[in-house]
Parts: sequence; structure tokens; C-alpha cells
Amino acid sequence: MAVEYQTEAILLAARDWSAADRMVTLFSRENGIITVMAYNARKPKSKLSGGLQPFTHLNLLLAGGKGMDIVKQCEVQTSFRELREDLTRLAYANFIAELTLGLWPQHQSEPAAFELLLAVLALLTKRNPRIAALASAWHLLVLAGFRPEYECCVQCGCKLRLPAYFSFVEGGGTCADCSPFGTSSFEEADKNFLDKLLALDLRQPGQFVVNAKTLTAAEALLYGFVRQQLERPLKSLDFINKITTL
Repeated sequence: MAVEYQTEAILLAARDWSAADRMVTLFSRENGIITVMAYNARKPKSKLSGGLQPFTHLNLLLAGGKGMDIVKQCEVQTSFRELREDLTRLAYANFIAELTLGLWPQHQSEPAAFELLLAVLALLTKRNPRIAALASAWHLLVLAGFRPEYECCVQCGCKLRLPAYFSFVEGGGTCADCSPFGTSSFEEADKNFLDKLLALDLRQPGQFVVNAKTLTAAEALLYGFVRQQLERPLKSLDFINKITTL
């Protein structure tokens, strides 16, 4: 007999399976990232269809299966529907979801990451999603152990004098003497903005202003860093690029 258990989770990804089913990937408070099957979830009268939406915060009843566990019941705690109803918010929420799935392995409890992800989704519903995603991504990276080093040169260890450079391969700032060809420039404004993002309380971020040049440079820095750390391109970044050129 299948063992049933309850879990609190955030739905990060879903895809249709067969004629009426849905396979969903969850970030569970108790179990980390898990992929489960929701049978008949795509049928109009299914009690699961309304709850199993991207980015929804759920209480679920799951049953252990021979392969994937099975969704028996779900109750919505927070829908975060604003993220699905606005194209720009949707794009940046997809980026956060894809980043999260790349940072942590499956079936590994990460309660701190779960709490941070809840704060991130709430922030994305209320604030400029471009800046909210930028700050949130750095916080997720740091929590997963990928803090960039930019106080000292990652090659020679000398205190970094700005303007300098940033190496995605090395994961931090490099001085002029150590910078290989192709590294990105790293200026005082870039450092100050990154300091501000990393110091933000995502639950009460306050107000601040950033100019377009610094914001664009910060995004390029983040996206290059993410691609290097995950060792693969992110589809969600392609989507962001498409909607920003509309």
C-alpha cells in the first residue's frame, strides 16, 4: 500500500503528460526539489487543476509510488497569480525558478532556500521585476555557496583597485595585471550596486535608484556568472531577451 505524506511546497515547473496528466516539479520545505505526477490534473473537473499552477505555494498530500510520487490533494496557500498574469513578471519568475532548479540537487532538504524562495516570489509580485529578480538571484546564489569575490583579485590575492575586471571562470574580480582576454570590466558603480543588492533584506527592501547603464552592466555580470556556475545556458534568459526587445 502506498504511503501518504504531507508536504509544503512551491511549484517551480510543470509539463503535460499523456492525455490528461501533469508532471510537476516542486521545491518542498521538507524534501527539497521533487518531481511528482498529478493524474487527471488537466481534466476540467479535476480538483487538482486550479492549484497546480506555476509559482503557487501549496500544501499537498502525496503518495509514494513505484516511480514518481503521486499528488492526491493540494491546497493553495498563496497563488502568486500576479506572476502568471503579467508577461514581464512571468519571464523573471521563470528565470528564478530555472536558477533554483539548477542550484540544488533533488531530494535534499533546504528549508532556508525554501523560505528565501517564498520571499523572492512575494517580492516579484510587488516591485520592479527586473531589479527584484537581479537581487533575488544573487541571494539564491550566495545561499547555494556561489558568492562572488570582488574585494581582492581572485588570481593574485591583491586588494582590487577599481576600475578592474570580472572573470566568470574564476568567479570574481581580477586586477589589470591578471585579467585574461575577454574578461568584463568592473567599475566602482558596479561594485557599489552589487554591494547594495547583496545587503538587501528581500522582505523589506526599501527604495533605491539605479541608472540604466549600471543596471544593464549588473545584469550582464549576473547572467554571465550564472551561465558559468551552472555550466549551461538558461532558456528563461532567452525569453527575457525576447520580451525586452518587443
